Amino acid sequence: MSENKGGRVEKGFLKILSDERVFFTVLAVFVFNLPFSEAVKEISLVLAFLLILVRLLVVGFSSLGRIFVLGFPVILFSFVSFISAIHSTHVFQAMRGFWGDFEAVMAWVVFSGAFLLFQDRMRTLRLLVKALAAGILAGGLVGLYKMGVLGTQNMEMLNLGDKNSTAQFLSMAFLFFLGVGVFGRETGLSWKWITPLLFMTGVFLVLCHSRTFLMSLPLASMVLLLIARRWKAFALMAGSLVLAGSAMSISSHLRWEMGTLIRPTRDGSFQSRYDTWKGALRMFHDRPLLGIGPDTFQLNDVHKIYHLQDYASHGHNIFFNILGEYGLLGVLSFASIIVLWIWRVLSDHDSSAFGHAEKGMTAAFLVNLLLAGVTHPMWGGSGSLIFMMTMALILVMVEDTRIRRLSTPAPEHPVPLFRPRNLH
Repeated sequence: MSENKGGRVEKGFLKILSDERVFFTVLAVFVFNLPFSEAVKEISLVLAFLLILVRLLVVGFSSLGRIFVLGFPVILFSFVSFISAIHSTHVFQAMRGFWGDFEAVMAWVVFSGAFLLFQDRMRTLRLLVKALAAGILAGGLVGLYKMGVLGTQNMEMLNLGDKNSTAQFLSMAFLFFLGVGVFGRETGLSWKWITPLLFMTGVFLVLCHSRTFLMSLPLASMVLLLIARRWKAFALMAGSLVLAGSAMSISSHLRWEMGTLIRPTRDGSFQSRYDTWKGALRMFHDRPLLGIGPDTFQLNDVHKIYHLQDYASHGHNIFFNILGEYGLLGVLSFASIIVLWIWRVLSDHDSSAFGHAEKGMTAAFLVNLLLAGVTHPMWGGSGSLIFMMTMALILVMVEDTRIRRLSTPAPEHPVPLFRPRNLH
């Protein structure tokens, strides 16, 4: 009798934990705090990850294979990060760096699971957009307060750190919002919703005064709209960029910063990165396979050993940062994330508007990642997590299209990818 009662209690508890309202509440808190609170972000990420595992336990593990296969490169990179950490001479700090990479794995499971395990994908996407926008607004208001009252020169959001880290995150968020707008009204988020979010994110990014992203983001945005064949939006974006450039030219500070993008040798901060890159090469020469360990670039001992300046908290380049901290295996495993993402998208021969939008969003995200990656690490912290959110959205849709094409005859009319789905 007591065993039956215990079994009912256990099933009832699992039912509560697998309730979608519980999961989406935790998910919203997690996404909101990507640019806001580090502690709440980490706690809610772990909870959301555990709730996805419970959901898999209750509804079945049929989607687990897709989550694993699509996210295998991320898991592989995290495994290399762990091996690098335990072989580091600074194990404690390196294990903290590994935790950041494992957070990316958990985020992949959370976001891909959110799209795969719940019927109303449109509602999931709306929740992500609104929670992210609310978090950026809250973080931006705090940043404006710091600029206006405390005298901070640049926009720096609470959980994102300095101006460059903030701009890195905001550039990814901008492209995510723009991509959702390109997908059209089927998502339930028209341009009337998306345009104010783009304006808000763009203004906050300009206030960061981070030159690289003032070049990489406009180019990536134009690439997205061009490949997606959104000609009207392309023309409006081009016009907006011209107006924004004209407005920024009024400021002598911004005018000088934009000039250094054309002639970077005029800027001492860009030239100083050469010494940091040389230090990363010395790390690679010393520890070629696994590097010195995740997130150890910033340590004073590392600075002394590899002759780095005090400001070199990371490699100031996506390639050199990974090469120095993770070694050759890290570079190859990280490259597999990008290469397999591109391969999956290009192997999908969907010529519909959605297919063009998926390819455009992929190209834009990678253009921003690699172009801004010339001077910034582009991996770590909340930036890695929004990376996973974008990749999950695109790859789940691409995989759905592939499975539908293989299992059913070609429909006479396009099948909406965001419609509620029957999981059984």
